[in-house]
Amino acid sequence: MIYHAGKTAILLAIAFALAACPAERFRHEKYVCKSISFDIESIIVNETNIGGEVRIIGYSSEKTAVIKAISDDHIKIEATRIKLELDRNDGSVKISRGTRFARLACERNIFTM
Repeated sequence: MIYHAGKTAILLAIAFALAACPAERFRHEKYVCKSISFDIESIIVNETNIGGEVRIIGYSSEKTAVIKAISDDHIKIEATRIKLELDRNDGSVKISRGTRFARLACERNIFTM
């Protein structure tokens, strides 16, 4: 009887420990835009919190940007002389650089683990 109670307690402890683990340990969002005029080939988001770094891969260089605001629907990013707003639902990206504004239709890929 004591053996059965101990075994049950151990199984419950393991079940609670596994339930406490986050369902998503790693998230990788990639937006493939292919905009030669703004020098953006893709945007990679690995850290999805305010202050997290975002990689902007261009055709001639690679930049690092910072997440300024984030929600389930949008991510606002700022880098040197450029502001981006990623739409997490349809993958579109709004860009503002100085007096130039554009909306790009990008392909969004999400990998979670």
